[in-house]
Amino acid sequence: MKRRDVTVLIAIAAIAMVVLLTGCIETEKPAPTNTTPPIAHTPTPEPTVTPTTMLTGISAPTQAIALTAPKDGDKAPEEMTGTFILQVTDQPSAIGDFDSLNVTVSEVGLHKAGNGTNETGEWMILEPSNNTFDLTKLQDGNVTTIINESIGAGKYTQVRLIVESTKGLVNGTTINVVVPSETLKIVKPFTITENQTATFIFDINVVKAGKKYNLVSVIGKSGVEMK
Repeated sequence: MKRRDVTVLIAIAAIAMVVLLTGCIETEKPAPTNTTPPIAHTPTPEPTVTPTTMLTGISAPTQAIALTAPKDGDKAPEEMTGTFILQVTDQPSAIGDFDSLNVTVSEVGLHKAGNGTNETGEWMILEPSNNTFDLTKLQDGNVTTIINESIGAGKYTQVRLIVESTKGLVNGTTINVVVPSETLKIVKPFTITENQTATFIFDINVVKAGKKYNLVSVIGKSGVEMK
């Protein structure tokens, strides 16, 4: 056997011895110790059932409600009223130029004076029962009634006629008659007294200015007659 072969065999034998010794050392190591303490299992207590007692025959107390009839003094007092009559007439003037002069009034406004709770007062709107009249037939003291109604008693300060239209004929020709602001008004205080009649005369005049005609109210000839 050659020297080199002997050397190889010796090396192989040495390696085998090392492997064998290493395996012996690994088998002699002690097993690792588990330091975690065991978990104690506490038994869960069974739920306790408390018996209930049924209560019967018990009703909630009732509260009596006292109902009282309203007294006469609690009723709202009825408004005191009087009768208001509005009549229209015409002062002789340029009306003599007309064959006819029809005036249509759409509504009548009455202003009631204020009081302690309503200082500015309030407006009352009335609808004329006779809303179209011919001024040529209302001369020489003739009148036409356009309002005859029961209204609240108290002091009034103003009467307004809202003129919807006018139609005048002069010698068969239609003439335009102007009403400024389409309103005729009389600012003149009067009083409506309970169970009495107040007749307000509203005087209208036709005024000619050049070739134009205007309708105006005549304050001095207008006012209330108490009956």
